[in-house]
Amino acid sequence: MDFIHKAEYTEEDLRELISTQAEESVHLDFKSAGALDKKDDKRAEIAKDVSAFANSDGGVIIYGMNEENHLAHSLSYIDGNVYTKEWIERVVNNGIQRRIEGIKIYPIRVDGDVRKSVYVVSIPRSANAPHMCSKRHIYYKRYNFESVPMEEYEVRDLFNRAAIPNLVITGCALIQTKESEDDMTYDLWANIANDGNQVCESFKLNFYIQ
Repeated sequence: MDFIHKAEYTEEDLRELISTQAEESVHLDFKSAGALDKKDDKRAEIAKDVSAFANSDGGVIIYGMNEENHLAHSLSYIDGNVYTKEWIERVVNNGIQRRIEGIKIYPIRVDGDVRKSVYVVSIPRSANAPHMCSKRHIYYKRYNFESVPMEEYEVRDLFNRAAIPNLVITGCALIQTKESEDDMTYDLWANIANDGNQVCESFKLNFYIQ
């Protein structure tokens, strides 16, 4: 499973991002320890970045990761006694209107030391978008490596998201059912779930096998 869609995160996952020089994208953002700060402008930046992911296609923000030229470079430790998971949750919930459902925050304690913390924040693509950074009264979206203000027509379009089905593949498998000297037979199946608020009467699913 790719990094964005993992169910849990470990220190090894972070080290692998650094060793492979993972690149920031519309779905992945790296923030050094200094991004977590109790000043108003820093808290607004947190709300801005989280809301941008929810308004776009979801993704992951890593607080405690240095980047160089948008590539994962090194860990940047956060004192988890000062900046707790609960503190991040409060900043997000108080700084964004409407509240985003489904955000998950994973604290990673390097060497088991709370003073050497890294926070992985997983943000879903929100069916209740748009979400506004309330401290700035601006709606943001992800664009390349950045969180940028949305155009007026983009905000209007997002109000229609709740009326659109949101189909996701929750599982798939290719199972060999028969083998003979001349041919092999397989069963291909997939589980499809609708996370949206609108009923989906029909859909098309394409499989690409390499």
